[in-house]
Amino acid sequence: MSAIKRVIRTALKELPAELVLKNCNLVNVYTGEITRTDVSIAAGRVASIEKYSGPAQKFFDCSGYYAVPGLLDGHVHLDSTLLTPTQLSKIILPCGTTTVFIDPMEIANVLGLRGINSLLKDAWGSPLKTYVQISSRVPTAPGLETTGAVLGVREVVRMVKWSTVASLGELDPSKVIPPQDEYLLKVMATKRSWKVRVGHAAGLSGAELNAYASAGIGDDHECVTAEEALERVRLGMKVMIREGSSERNLEELIKLITVKGQDPRNFFFCTDDKHPNDIVREGHIDYNVRKAISLGLDPVRAVQLATINCAEHFRLDDEVGSIAPGRFADIVLVRDLREFKPEIVIANGQVVARKGKLLVRLREYRWPGWSTNTVKMKRSVEPADFEITSDREVQAVRVIQIIEGQIINKEIRAELKVIDGKVVVDIANDILKIACVERHKRTGNVAVAFVKGFELKEGAIASSVAHDHHNIVVVGANEADMAKAVNEIKRTQGGLVAVGRGKVLEKLELPIAGLMSKRSPDVVTRKLEKLNQAARDLGCKLNAPFMTLSFISLPTVPELGLTDKGLVDVRHRRIIPVKID
Repeated sequence: MSAIKRVIRTALKELPAELVLKNCNLVNVYTGEITRTDVSIAAGRVASIEKYSGPAQKFFDCSGYYAVPGLLDGHVHLDSTLLTPTQLSKIILPCGTTTVFIDPMEIANVLGLRGINSLLKDAWGSPLKTYVQISSRVPTAPGLETTGAVLGVREVVRMVKWSTVASLGELDPSKVIPPQDEYLLKVMATKRSWKVRVGHAAGLSGAELNAYASAGIGDDHECVTAEEALERVRLGMKVMIREGSSERNLEELIKLITVKGQDPRNFFFCTDDKHPNDIVREGHIDYNVRKAISLGLDPVRAVQLATINCAEHFRLDDEVGSIAPGRFADIVLVRDLREFKPEIVIANGQVVARKGKLLVRLREYRWPGWSTNTVKMKRSVEPADFEITSDREVQAVRVIQIIEGQIINKEIRAELKVIDGKVVVDIANDILKIACVERHKRTGNVAVAFVKGFELKEGAIASSVAHDHHNIVVVGANEADMAKAVNEIKRTQGGLVAVGRGKVLEKLELPIAGLMSKRSPDVVTRKLEKLNQAARDLGCKLNAPFMTLSFISLPTVPELGLTDKGLVDVRHRRIIPVKID
């Protein structure tokens, strides 16, 4: 018997339900009501939401529980969590997240389409539903960076036919302003297939934002102010309220609903990039719900932002996002709607987690050998590779000023001393060196610049996670430790490293594409906490130093980016000199 027939006949009470949740307080995300009722489940889907008097294989008394739909993450880079999808699901399923919309651009920039295929094969070993946002920017900045692969129109046209594809991934404004045929063809390919186009409109406003929206871009997750978000909503775009590790925008953006009275249907939640230690400590989308409620949002509205709003936007509300007949039986049971602590998580009609513990065994995927050999440098680096020369006594330079809690940055200027013909860092004023070392094509490219905001007093930290090109990025107080950190990443074929006084203090190996660990969430979380502590011991005061480091290299978020080819002026899409004549 087909699954749909079983669901229909169970709703008619002609067949026994596989599971019936009795006497639950159901949060109806369509009406905003909370009703006391039963939920019958068959073939992994909801058969009915009414008082159920028919037969069942199992009854569960939910008296005292609120039943809310499984939570949705509207935009996440799974590979940015440093965990494989299966390992990640071990910590987000217990948080109540049952569906994620992933943009696999990280692994795509390293390994292309075959990397995406491997990522999905890994994800399919878990009850976590994974929908794909086709990576539109591989590479992100053609001509301004070196990547390991390219995804063109042909690949997008091929992928859009996949049943797991929900949208085109975040499209950089520079690809449609001015219009570029290749990217417009990607937009049209997804539009013809009735797929959404995800936005990435950092810093856009006015005529440029109107032009961007007119290309068919449906949402944005890069808003950092309420004014930015409101401008997008006025143009018919949805706003994803992002709360990740280094990008924390919820407190500001939720005011549009709680203070300004904007229609909550125009908003939903995402994490974008969140490290596993933050997930373990805070939670996942459940954390967004709790924080929104603590900031004055009605609990039912908060649940809607975490469920149906996202599902409707991606035109998948007939599958996920609600507890309603025919939808997947993805249900989270909580005792208190305001505290919102998931106690029991059901996915596909099966109890998968209870009180924060995963109850099901997941299928582990064996990653192919080619996925663990991706750090391909021309040679090991030397301290001299990070020198900037000058024939002056004092050299004016451009500096990347990072902003805590955001991925945007500012361009500032500084006057630095020149000693023996070399421009030196100014530790007292927190002007450090930052470099990007190419690791895909053995070009030998090393680009060096200056950064403010890390506050390292000594040592260096480095990462092979460097958006979106994922070369190696390193920041340091001296060239010797910078070289040591980069060479350690080369030796381990990817990872995060903290170095002090010539010694590796802590490291987390990331052998899968130089992006992900093979280890369990517990091990990765523990190592990441040690890395963060090592960075603090070196003087860094950032909450998420390695996440912040990974975004400085991004050549599409204002104002400056750093690739292996040099310092990038994001607004004008060009390489600019570090030294100012």
